[in-house]
Amino acid sequence: MRLRFAAACSVIVCGLSFGLNAPAQAAPKAEATEKVVHSAAFFSGDWSSMGTVVTIVANRAAGPASRLIVHLPQNLQKSGQDTFSLSQKSADEWSGIQNNVTLSFKLVSDNFGILSMVGDKPDHHFEMPLSRM
Repeated sequence: MRLRFAAACSVIVCGLSFGLNAPAQAAPKAEATEKVVHSAAFFSGDWSSMGTVVTIVANRAAGPASRLIVHLPQNLQKSGQDTFSLSQKSADEWSGIQNNVTLSFKLVSDNFGILSMVGDKPDHHFEMPLSRM
């Protein structure tokens, strides 16, 4: 009787120890989410950085013909232009070149982006974080 009891206890203890050493069974990892491509209309509205408001308007075209029209306030018109037309370069970046000045807008999150200007003159350079208003 004691022999059977000892054998049964050893089977139970061994079974528990194997169960404790087994790796945890976690849920399978979800597939990496794909980059969301937003339409031009998603960007429309007022974007601000410390009081300076940049207005972005989208045209009605879809696909490669879609454009963002960026209206810069007076203090950001470094090149003398107040309006730029940007085309989509990647899923989250829009860029346009006018009169040797490149203006680009990169979306970092749904409500945050970076507006940057690069030109051929020293005062044609800036990079400014923008938040949706």
